[in-house]
Formats: sequence, C-alpha cells, structure tokens
Amino acid sequence: MEHPPTTVSSPEPISDTQIQVNGSFLKSQSTENVSTYVSLLISILGTIGNGLVIWYLIFHFKKNPFTVYILHLSMADLTFLLCTSTNTIVHMFYSKNDSTKLQLFDFVFCVLIPFGYNTGLYLLTAISIERCLSVLYPIWYQCQRPKHQSAVVCILLWALSIFVTWLEGFFCLQGTHPRFPIRPRAMVEVFLLILNFIVFAPLMVFSSLTLFIKVFCNLKHCQPAKLYIIIISMVILFFLFAMPLRVLLMLFDFQDENNEFLSIVFIYLNLLSCINSTINPVVYLVVGRGQRARKSLKDTMQKIFEDNPCPCGREKPGHSKISALLRGTDKQTSKLSPVLNTSNL
Repeated sequence: MEHPPTTVSSPEPISDTQIQVNGSFLKSQSTENVSTYVSLLISILGTIGNGLVIWYLIFHFKKNPFTVYILHLSMADLTFLLCTSTNTIVHMFYSKNDSTKLQLFDFVFCVLIPFGYNTGLYLLTAISIERCLSVLYPIWYQCQRPKHQSAVVCILLWALSIFVTWLEGFFCLQGTHPRFPIRPRAMVEVFLLILNFIVFAPLMVFSSLTLFIKVFCNLKHCQPAKLYIIIISMVILFFLFAMPLRVLLMLFDFQDENNEFLSIVFIYLNLLSCINSTINPVVYLVVGRGQRARKSLKDTMQKIFEDNPCPCGREKPGHSKISALLRGTDKQTSKLSPVLNTSNL
C-alpha cells in the first residue's frame, strides 16, 4: 500500500525589511535597558550624595536662611531618587506576568515623579527670589526679614506640592477611567499649567536673571560670591534636565496612555531627571573647591553656606554703615556707664 506523498511546507523567506525592523527593535530595547541601568546607578550615587548633604546640614552646620532651603531641596531630590531606584529594582525582580503589583508600583512612581519635580521647582523659586531680594534690598534683608521665614516658606511649599500632586494623581492619572468626568480633569490640567509654567517658572527665571545681572555686573570690581554662582547653576541645570520630563508628563495627560513613542522618550527624560537630582552636591563641591582640589565636601559646604548676602563676598556699604552706627552706640554706652554708676553711688 502506497503512502501518499507528504509535503513539507518550507518556511517563508524572511524579507530584508523584517530583519531590519527586528534588528531595530532589539537595538532600541537594549538601549532602553542600558538607560534604565544607568538611571539606577545615578540614582544610587545621588542618594549617597544628597544623604551626605542632609547629614552635614542637620548635624554639623549652623542653620541660616539658605541652608534651610538647601536641606529641604536635598530632601526632595532624595525622595525622587529613592523612588526611581526602588521602581527600577522592582521591575528587575518582578516578572511582567505579575502585572497587578507592577501596576501598583508604576502608579506610585508616576505620582511621586511630579511630587519631586513640583517640590524642587517651588524650593528653587523661593531660593532665587530670596537671594535676589538679599542683593536688591540688603538692609531690609538684614534687619526686617523674619527669623523663621525660611522654615515657614518650606513647610508651605511642601504642603502646596502635596496638594498639587494629590490633584494630579487623583484627577489626571486616574482620568483614563471611562466613568471619570472629563471637565474636572481639564480644569486641573489648566490649574497645573498655570501654577507651574506661568507662575513659578517665570518667577524663578526672572529672579535668577536679575541675580545674574546684578552679580556679574560687578565682575570688574570683585569676584562674585560662590553662593550665587551655585544658585544660578542649579536653576540652569533644573531647566535643562528636569523641565523636559515635566513637559512630557503634561503631554501624557493629553495623549493616549499606550503611546509607545512617549513611553520610550520617558525613559531617557527620566535619566535626565535623575541627573538633575544627583548633580546639586557635585555643583557644591566643584564650585566651592575652586582650585583647592584637596578640600573635603564638609569643608567646602561650610565655606559656601555662610550667610553672606553680598554678591561680591564682602560687606555692603549700607551694612558697614549700620555696623559702624551700632559700634558707635556701644562705645557711647560704655563711656556713659561709669558716669551712671558714680551718680548712683
């Protein structure tokens, strides 16, 4: 009995286009993995750097208005870096099949990213405005400024950041649900746009630009204080590294949540945000040391964070007059004290 001839279907030839597409996909996937691991490494280094800054500011340095702001800014950066590194490690150890836990971590991560950005934006704006006022109105800054203004402002900015983050997390990140009303979500989007990009960002740019002009106009007469160079550098780095991610998050609210292009761009912009949260301690070290390469981070920060509002690193004429008047009053009081003692006898 003859068996029917078996026909073996040969596999279809793979076209060059399919090979090119698959190769591009693998290359893109490997690039994203490298970017993720680099972000994790930078987050770990930034956590160490900001942790040292927080340690020194709390336990080793005398508090002044500027160190209070720097302490809270480092805490905001540390929060962002811890969340980024934790989310990356969770994705490394959990399989993609366990989607429920990953979605929970992703939601927490997407809430904390705007929280770190908002807090950093608000604190940098406060730092820029206060330093600008210290240059424009030095006598008011020395005499009329409330003692605990920095602490009160930081608490209010943290509260504002928590409120704004809650609004965005509740109305925008959950806004993809079909039962969710569209109108409140749009109102929150407009509110966030106005608050971050029309109120705080222009205030930070204007005050930093004023500080830049005021400080660097005196370059012919004196060397500018390192404190002001650090502030201007932090503002520039914030706009270069942190602002793009915030713009992308705003686009996520208006685009499809499964937009593959925005998801890929998010990975690289998240890397830039990690650099922004890590680079501030490096700025303190580089600007503070100058040509003295052997100076430690503690000594460098202690030298930088002295409460000296003069942009040239020396006392203003108005300050010297006030100091002279105070010294003259003390001398007159000391001269009159023996006479008063004699009259009492």
